[in-house]
Amino acid sequence: MIKKMTFVFAPFALALVLGACSDNEESTANEEAAAPETEQAEGTEEAAGTEEAAPAESALDLPEEDAVVAVVNGEEIQGKVYNSVARQFESTLASQGQDPSTEENLQLIEDEAMSVVIGNAVLLQDAKEKGHEADDAVVEERMEELKANFEDEEAMNEALAETGFTLEEMEEQLREQLVYESYMEEEIDSPEVTDEEVQAAYDQFVESSEEEAPAFEEMEPTIRQSLQEQKDQEATFARVEELREEAEVEVKL
Repeated sequence: MIKKMTFVFAPFALALVLGACSDNEESTANEEAAAPETEQAEGTEEAAGTEEAAPAESALDLPEEDAVVAVVNGEEIQGKVYNSVARQFESTLASQGQDPSTEENLQLIEDEAMSVVIGNAVLLQDAKEKGHEADDAVVEERMEELKANFEDEEAMNEALAETGFTLEEMEEQLREQLVYESYMEEEIDSPEVTDEEVQAAYDQFVESSEEEAPAFEEMEPTIRQSLQEQKDQEATFARVEELREEAEVEVKL
């Protein structure tokens, strides 16, 4: 089951676009590598690879892309935004070997997707109120990086069509990502990880590991980074909860 909202702001539609790019590249590679007499086996392998990334048929009851699913401090959240988040959660469950179509998981996906889109909205609103902006040059640079993931413009447009987002909306999501990054760096304070916490985490890993654990010095950077990310996330959770308590939120789904 997905843990209670793991809040990390990300351009979800962008993730779906890049996912479509990856799926297309994998399919092409498989077709080129397979001999004609192994086409049946190839089809089986491709199906297995696709199944790991997302359910073959979605059981989600998604709203229309242009429907308003929530209003946050007067800002309308469209269905396409909610849908992209819901599909991400659905894919996560499927990749974990769980059935996203159960009643329990469908309700979980609905609740978590709505929590994420509302959380993202209040956080970005606060960031913009505090004057955080995206640098146009950096936005342009990231747009070029996005386009470089595709063979040509036609392939990119096909991937965009699958998500229901336009190139202009992708650019806006990249812009919001930069605003978020600036906000996180300047507005979110989280305590630094102590040496004692790193040592305690390593000791716990050693005790629970069935195999011989690597030396502390080898694992220390990774453990410290993981613990710091947890602290940063907890600080972000706290800020989102504060903002949500003060926000006017109307869920229309």
